Amino acid sequence: MLGRTIGGRYQIVRHLGGGGFSQTYLAEDQHLPGKPPCVVKLLKPKITEPASYQSARRLFDREAEVLCSLGSHEQIPRLFAHFEEQQEFYLVQELIEGQLLSRELRASKSQSEPQVIALMQDILTTLEFVHQQQVIHRDIKPSNLIRRECDQRIVLIDFGAVKQINVPTPLDTDGQQTSITIAIGSAGYMPNEQIAGKPRFSSDVYAVGMVGLQAITGVYPSQLAEDPRTGEIIWRDTVDVSPELADIIDRMVRYDFRQRYQTASDALEALHVLAPLALPNHSTVSFPTGKAFGSEGHLVWVERGDELFQQQRYREAIACYDKAAQAQPTDYLIWFKRGLTLDSLKAHAEAVESYDRVIHLQPEDYLAWFKRGKALELLQLYEEAVYAYDTVIRLQPDNYWAWHDRGKVLESSQRYEEAVASYDRAVQLKPDFDPAVQGRKQVLSQLKQVDRLYGLQHYEEAIASCEQAIRDNPDDPLAWLMRGMALEKMQHYEGAIASYGQVVKLNPEDHLAWFKLGTVLEHLQKPTEAVAAYNRVLKLQPDNIWAWHDRGRVLEGMEKYESALASYDKAAQLKPDFQTALDARQRMLNFMKQGYAEGLAPRR
Repeated sequence: MLGRTIGGRYQIVRHLGGGGFSQTYLAEDQHLPGKPPCVVKLLKPKITEPASYQSARRLFDREAEVLCSLGSHEQIPRLFAHFEEQQEFYLVQELIEGQLLSRELRASKSQSEPQVIALMQDILTTLEFVHQQQVIHRDIKPSNLIRRECDQRIVLIDFGAVKQINVPTPLDTDGQQTSITIAIGSAGYMPNEQIAGKPRFSSDVYAVGMVGLQAITGVYPSQLAEDPRTGEIIWRDTVDVSPELADIIDRMVRYDFRQRYQTASDALEALHVLAPLALPNHSTVSFPTGKAFGSEGHLVWVERGDELFQQQRYREAIACYDKAAQAQPTDYLIWFKRGLTLDSLKAHAEAVESYDRVIHLQPEDYLAWFKRGKALELLQLYEEAVYAYDTVIRLQPDNYWAWHDRGKVLESSQRYEEAVASYDRAVQLKPDFDPAVQGRKQVLSQLKQVDRLYGLQHYEEAIASCEQAIRDNPDDPLAWLMRGMALEKMQHYEGAIASYGQVVKLNPEDHLAWFKLGTVLEHLQKPTEAVAAYNRVLKLQPDNIWAWHDRGRVLEGMEKYESALASYDKAAQLKPDFQTALDARQRMLNFMKQGYAEGLAPRR
């Protein structure tokens, strides 16, 4: 292959690796100025029959489609081209300059807890995007993860693993062609349901958990012990790790997929609450290797600081970071770590100073702005905290954690309407984001905005707000009405009747309360009282088509067909295109016609 030009433009320069059915090469694009490098992946199946060839083509097309749809993410290589040549399939992708995570893990016996948290968050951030596109990667492992040289971020590669391949088999007893499922993945990182050919999103979460285990223990997955009774991995006694992180990893790698975090988002949310490395929008802190430092001594101070940080010996860690900063004062990551350590000591004012040094060196570092905002929030410097979160949002408009935390600060500042708007935005970005949902609910309850609580289907909170308003003013008809509507939505009909009854007692001309009362009485199968309620509506609003229609429906149920017909007639006269009433009217006419034919006089 070396020296060969494929696709008329990509000249193969070097073999990068491969296995199974594919090989990967470094190539140069001969059609672009400077002949920029790229990666060529060759899928070369062992074709023995036409069916095998078609299966390989489907594999190839699927991987190309996935790469094309996911290529907008900055931590997934872009797809430049895909084509077939001489019954061989080629993908041309962006070259990622960096080091395979497998090499990084081999180079160190184990990584510190902050490094492992950062690593898993970085992988899960990309995986969250992948899952949102309804794609399961199915082959997450250190050799499919690259630590990008320019920014130390983790890039996810190789989307060639397919969860099932339909392989033609002999016809079954019914004369129908069946299929068998072939599991694809890598031993040690592949959970049991994936081995059985039934991967799920949580299968990817398992793989990330195993990568995290390998990083923190320095042990390959195949060498980790298992409980023979449960199949669970036994590892906690091999390394010093906080119970909080250990619990999260254990849940990620549960033998039973139902007991795991179900998606990357769920795992990220759990990691986010880990102090002190709670990272907004689940981004990571990259801990640089010796190459990024000015001297070997400098690296020793940083590594010692990381070890002390992991052991929660924070004051000693700060002393080490200070030594490192003296040697390399422009390394913003040292200042960032120093800020995290000061936060752990609850020395938030000093932490802000460290984050300020980061921002001075890297004004666009949204993570430093986020941590600065959190520290200011804890210092109750709310106006400055809002400014910090606003900066995060300017840099990352879709960071739902920043919107949420901004809402919390605004709520603490009693700027409730702005807080609701921030929580609203967080929920728009992530509809199942419970912290923002609960925060918004709480603020709306404080504001007694019953209509918004009701519209958001927070019925219990709407009822509580109504009852608070009623305690303040027992003669508030709107509070009674909204209480009744919320109770009705929760199917607490007797309570709803009592609330609507109180409304019409306070205001006998409230047609909406009479209408709602009629609806609930109908639910409770009290037709005579329901008709009386609809009659009150019609006395107040003679042209209310829905009151005429619903009155007709109750009368129809009472077998008073002529009266029901009259109600439907009236609704149709008021709105000639009212199809529901027209259909009901025709139904009554047909029923009455049949009754006359059978010699039965309809009831009035």
